[in-house]
Parts: sequence; structure tokens; C-alpha cells
Amino acid sequence: MAGTVRMHREGPVAVLLLDHPPAQILSQRARKGLMTALDRAEADPAIRAVIIGDASGGFPGQVNPREFGAPLAAPVPAALALRIESFPKPVVALLAGNVTGAGAELALAADARVAVPAARIGFADTLIGLPPSAGATQRLPRLIGAHHALTLMLTGRNYPVTSEVAQGIFDAIVPAAKAEAKAREIALALAEAPDRPRARDRTEGFADAGAYQAELARRRANAAPDDRMVAAVCRAVEAAQLFPFEAGLELEQEFFDEIAASDRARGLRHALIAETRVSAGIKAPPVALAGILALGPGAPALVATLAQRGIGVVVHEPDRHRAARFAAALRRALAARASLRAQTGAAGERPEDRVILQSDIAAMTTAELLLDLSPDDPAAKSAALVALAALPESDAPVLSATRHLDTANLAPRAARGRVIGLHLPGRSFPAHLAELVVTPGTTSRAHGRARRFMQQIRRIPVRVSASDGLAGPAMMGALLAAADALVRVGLDAGEIDAAMTGYGFARGPYAMLGEIAAMAHAEREARLGRAAGLSSLIARAGLKPGRDRCSGALQALVAEARAGRPAEHAHGWRASEVRTALLAALVNEGARLLADRVVARPLVLDVVMVQGYGFPRTQGGPMQAAETIGLGHLSQAMRVLAELDKSVWAPHPLIGDLMANGVGFSDLNG
Repeated sequence: MAGTVRMHREGPVAVLLLDHPPAQILSQRARKGLMTALDRAEADPAIRAVIIGDASGGFPGQVNPREFGAPLAAPVPAALALRIESFPKPVVALLAGNVTGAGAELALAADARVAVPAARIGFADTLIGLPPSAGATQRLPRLIGAHHALTLMLTGRNYPVTSEVAQGIFDAIVPAAKAEAKAREIALALAEAPDRPRARDRTEGFADAGAYQAELARRRANAAPDDRMVAAVCRAVEAAQLFPFEAGLELEQEFFDEIAASDRARGLRHALIAETRVSAGIKAPPVALAGILALGPGAPALVATLAQRGIGVVVHEPDRHRAARFAAALRRALAARASLRAQTGAAGERPEDRVILQSDIAAMTTAELLLDLSPDDPAAKSAALVALAALPESDAPVLSATRHLDTANLAPRAARGRVIGLHLPGRSFPAHLAELVVTPGTTSRAHGRARRFMQQIRRIPVRVSASDGLAGPAMMGALLAAADALVRVGLDAGEIDAAMTGYGFARGPYAMLGEIAAMAHAEREARLGRAAGLSSLIARAGLKPGRDRCSGALQALVAEARAGRPAEHAHGWRASEVRTALLAALVNEGARLLADRVVARPLVLDVVMVQGYGFPRTQGGPMQAAETIGLGHLSQAMRVLAELDKSVWAPHPLIGDLMANGVGFSDLNG
């Protein structure tokens, strides 16, 4: 059973193993199991020492992030770490695989640490805004000093145990075949020793007091002013140098309790949980060979990504001139990534060797997955899908790029079950979103293979239903429509962008016009019957908001968007009011997408906006932010803002239903 702690004896040594693969989650059940096993080992006079873990990965990992939504149930990791540290018999931690978060803290509490060379150690909880809570801020700097300790605790990365940053943590790093014997050797030697050197008593990390303080000053200077987690870790690490061990532990716990309850930590935790949930259950085999039809503007970058990830690609292009232009663009794309190392593939194989250009579409017959990059209009899509469906002896899933079409229904009837719409946004900032348009007739095989393919290229696949705008373009459309409404009443586009980047967006709404398919946005606005706002006018004029912000052409478009309206609201809008207005528009659109069943759960919309549109991860996503701010507050703002544009802000009935029933969007996540 998951979370079970198994105990067996090897002579006078007890070996404790957690059985919770693959991540070895340190659940409450696991924590209780470890406590019980330690009690048994202490009570057995024949046992002289304890080893936790083995060479195949039986050591605990981190606490499930969902547990942090409420105070952790006993025994908490801090209590378990103290139990290990104060255990009357030697305890040796044997690490293999990734040992992170609370698991790493338990390892630091042991008398000695042994690792296999492939093991990694880190503190991934910092990625969800949480500082250590089981003594790492006190034990780790005592072992390795402030510089490496802060690097481990603040980056969220898992570092190889053989790396420089981990030097001084481990008593031995030995091949897996010898690791268990080495751990027993150290455990029995400690059992014979008169003293046991605990991490809490070590002082090597304090050897250069000036460098220690200088590193703390550097980290504080480089931290964001509102990053309480970094500030707390720095204060706790400083306390390790200045105060007794117990006082440092108390301070660490105080910081953890305060930060775990913060909006920032809740937002980061929600973002991680949401991404984990939408990515769960991927079991299909990986795709080794993909076929691509129709070379659009983004094709070279996409093919370069596939080749870089070790996936073979057959590209169909019958026109030799277009094929030559594509080959040149692909070489440039690969050259730009030359510093990146391919993640998979045969040793010595170059990414370009995985790409084959073919004029005969039949060459794609052996592909395990097909990508249709034809223009996003019904006629082009239908023709491309007919061609792919006609491939002899091919039943490969077909991913057809779109922002608004039901591509499955454009395919021949016999092929519809394996055709999935795909929206794969490309950004100049980190973005990992992939929207998969799944219909009731989509086969589980096609959907599973598509999800696995997205995972291979480091995308987070979310399931959406066919609709005009899917989820991402629809949400972005609402954001821009709200910005356009504010411009109409006198606000400056630059002020709106600044308000949203000040909130944490990667780009303001108008700057995002340079990241998205701006003309597709303008066309959708027209289909919705909205009057052309500034965003649509910019798109049709081909302007770049960041570059052309002060140009006469842009100012002329602003005047056109205002259509002679008096700028009665041009002054007096605070940045916080702009943010509330745009967030209200996003939440309102999210409610519509939920009611129309375009997405199944609010958390999907959070993943879409964080991973595709630069929404601040610290807020968790727009639907999570609505929970933080309060639906009542947002609903009231919507009613006032609806005077500017009912199509954007008139509260969706779902919001009223939630409030009437005393629930929020989080209750719809299941």
C-alpha cells in the first residue's frame, strides 16, 4: 500500500524503507510509519543502528503540496527530524533518486548520509513559496556555509550529490552496488564510537564569518522586495550563525507558519497542484517519429523542438523552393539552440539528422503521430485532413493546429476519432501550454498519445472542447476587450500595460499583441460582434505596441478607438482599479467557459493563463485569484464596470449561483 514503511533487519541493523513510488511522498501515513518503525527499532535491544533508504530509492521525498492547504497533521516533518536526530542509536540516511523538500531535511537530521552518484538533493518546496520547516535552515549552513546552503534552499532545483553545491553534506558517495554495504559499515562504526557528530553540532560552515554575512547581504539585495520567502530563509540562516540551535528552529517554524498561510504561497501551491492534476495519468508510449503537413510560420521552431527532444520528424513539402526556405529556417532555429543539449536520442546524433524532408506525402505513413499545420480556415483544414486520412495503413493520431475550429468535424468521418485540435502558443517568455481539443468521439488512444507527445516536448496538455477561441484565445480576448473598454474612456494603453506587469504579468495586454496571433484576435472580435477596439485596430494596422507606443500612427488609432467620446475617466484610475477591472473580465469569461463546458474545471483556466499568457504564478491563475480577492468583491466591481461594456463585465449567472450557494470556483475543481 502506498505510504507504507517496511522494516527489516540485516544483523544488528534495522533498514527502514518507504514504499510510495515514484516520488516517495512523505504523507501523514508515511510519517506515522517512520515514527512507529523508529519506536520498534529503539525498543529492540538486538538493533544497534538504523538505516533509512536503500540503493533503489527507499528514502522519503517531499510532502504532498496539497497537505499545506491546512496545518499539517501530526507527526509533522519537524518532529520526525528531531526524532531522528535524538534517536539513541545511530541513524544513517541512504539516498538514491531525487530526495527533496522534507525528505532532504530528514537526511540532514541523520547522523550520517550516504548517496549513490546518480542521487539528487534539493528543496522543491521553495517553488511553491514555502521555506524549509524541519531544520534545514539550521543544519545545512552548519555543514556547508551560507553560499551553498542558500543556493540549495532558494533555487528549487535538485542538484546532483556530486555537484560542488552539495559538497560537505555526504559522508560517502559510492556506486549503487556498494552503497548499502557502505551505509551498514558507517552505521556500525557510529554504534561503536563514543560520540556521534550531529549536524546541529557542526561548525564548518561558520569558518568564515565575514563571507557568511556577505552572502546573506548579497541574497537580500538580489531578492524581489515582496519575496517574503527569501527574506525568511535569509533571516533563519543568519540565526543559525548567531543564535543557539533551538532558537533557530523556533524562528524557522514561525516563518514557515506565517508564509504558508500567505496569498503568495497559496497561489504558487495552487499553480503546481493544478499543473499536476491536468498532467496526471499519462501512460501512453512515447512518440519516436512524427509527421508534419503544411509548413506555417511556426513550423521551423516546432520541428527544431521535436528534433532537440530526440523525436524523428518527416516533413512533407512538395514545393522544392518552399522546402529549401524551410530547411534554411530550420538550420537557423537549430543554431539558435546549439547550446542546448538534446534530452534524448542516440549518442552523437545531431538534431538535424532526425529531420527528413519529403515531397511524397506517403513518406508519413510510418509516423506515429501526425501534425497538421495548415491555415486556420475550414477549407484549408478540410483539405489537409482529407490528405492525412488517406495515408495508407495509418491510424496515427492527427493534431490539427487551430484557435477556433472543430477540426474533428472537418475530417472524413472515418478519421474523426483520431483528430484532435491543437493550440500550441509560442512566446518570448517561458510558456508550456498545449490546448488539446477533444470531442465526444475522440478515442482514448488518440488522446493518450497526444498527451504523451506534449509531455515529451515539455508542454502541459489541457483538455478543452471545441469552441471559438478555445480557452486561451478566449481568455486573452476578454483581457484585451476589457483593456479596450478602458482606453475608450480615456485610459492610456501604456498605463494599462504597466498596471498589469506591476501585478506580475509577463506582458501587459497590449504588449501581448506581439506574442499572440493578433489578427486572429481581431477576427474573433468581429465574429463576436464587438466594435473594433484599440487591440483590433493595432492588429489590423500591423503595429507593435511596445515599439510604436509613442508613434503618431498609434495615437491615431487611439483616437479612432475612442470615436470622439469624452475622456471623463482619463484621470483618477489607480493601478489597483485597472487590475481589478481586467481580472474581473478574465473571471467573467472563465465563468462562461465553465458554463459552456469548454473546460471541465476552473483550475484548467488557471493553467492556461499561467502557462500560456504570462499570468503571475504567485497568484495561481485568475480563478484562484478570484478566490483570494473574493467573488463578492469582484461581482460588485463587475456590476459597476458593466456600464462601460456589458459584453465584458455583465456578471455571468454562474457567478451569482456560486455566491447564492456559498461556494467558490475552488469547489468546482473536485
